[in-house]
Amino acid sequence: MINSSLSSSFIYHMSIYLLPKTIVESLDKQRRTFFWQGGGTKRKYHLVRWGVICLSKKKGGLEVKDIFKKNVSLLCKLWWRLENEEGLWQQLIKNKYLRNDIISTVKHRLDDSPIWASLLKIRQVYLRGRQVQTKNGKNTLFWEDCWINEKPICKEHPVLFDLCNDKLISVHKVLQNNGHLSFSRWLPPLLFEEWMALLEKVFSYNFENQEDIVLWKWCRKKTFTTKSVYDHLSEEGNTNTFSHIWKTRIPYKIKIFTWLLEKGVVLTKDNMVKRKWTGDPSCVFCDQVETINHLFFQCPVAKCVWALVGQCIGATDIPRNNTQYKLWIDKWLPDGQKIHHFGFAAICWAIWKCRNKAVFDAKRIRHPAEILLHSCAFMKYWAGLYSSDFQGKLLDGIKVVLACAHKVLAQQAGAADARMLLPPAEDQPEEEE
Repeated sequence: MINSSLSSSFIYHMSIYLLPKTIVESLDKQRRTFFWQGGGTKRKYHLVRWGVICLSKKKGGLEVKDIFKKNVSLLCKLWWRLENEEGLWQQLIKNKYLRNDIISTVKHRLDDSPIWASLLKIRQVYLRGRQVQTKNGKNTLFWEDCWINEKPICKEHPVLFDLCNDKLISVHKVLQNNGHLSFSRWLPPLLFEEWMALLEKVFSYNFENQEDIVLWKWCRKKTFTTKSVYDHLSEEGNTNTFSHIWKTRIPYKIKIFTWLLEKGVVLTKDNMVKRKWTGDPSCVFCDQVETINHLFFQCPVAKCVWALVGQCIGATDIPRNNTQYKLWIDKWLPDGQKIHHFGFAAICWAIWKCRNKAVFDAKRIRHPAEILLHSCAFMKYWAGLYSSDFQGKLLDGIKVVLACAHKVLAQQAGAADARMLLPPAEDQPEEEE
């Protein structure tokens, strides 16, 4: 909803000019509020930084579009079209702003239009991804573009570059001047020899009488895409991609819940205390402090649930946290990698729902096996997201877990009935002294 509606309604404006920071912050505030609160008016905690949420799924985020990065990506496309396409607006721009300059050297003027001023602000991003295949050298910077080697000349000959007064000169003008450039002082013998060797290399280059070809080095096909710019601007991210969550076929709401769970930010009572909550931090099922590991793995109720699951798959131990669960399920169910996170999500979601009912509605479970019944109901419903062939195998496994849970509940009911049928214990007469 955020990407398809809230982030797309202003795409047209972002493709024309650079949005002011205040506008970007205001739009992000609206999107953040909608993400955490939905359509409600009640304020809710923002559990994860917005910058993390805007990262791609490959980098540990939720792939909500970053407005500023999307804005820059769309404006870079105008630079690409200006260099590689012909049209009325390209002719106007070239006649007004690029008559005596190339895009690498043109400078900001007071009479620039707002759109052109916006393009100049993001020009350096475009130039970082731009690659020139030099033909006549008119659109190639002599010092700063990579045209002879993989590195620009200014990096290979930094002293000459610092001394040169014509730092933004094009290759074509160097050829027109026969290599006569202006330096801030006379070159000593060593630098002069270095400069002559460089000129010899320049004049031995195979130039052609046609326009330079502009390529895009951030894309394999060497053609510009806004996605390549956006990905390059979003290079920083978490090494944990949570790919097992996104590959599992469960409702998206549950995927986000397990993503929050694995990041350790689900609103258990210890996390509430960190946000200055003043309530009782004890677990609703026992008297220990409620943490994520405690509620979902180490609480007596959770231990019983995982023990029942372990009984179904033949395990002799139970996991104590999420990391141990991944090792545990790989060990005892090596052929079921497709459902490892599927079952984990159902059980944790069932525990969370039962915990919330106990906290907010005072509805407590009578036996931990009831949580297993809830999780089986979720898995049976989510099984419809899989193909018919795999769905049958999945339902067979759910039946095994259901049978185990019903057996435990039946044993508990039988024990309770037996206690009710026992005669009351008679008082023993006191021994006479």
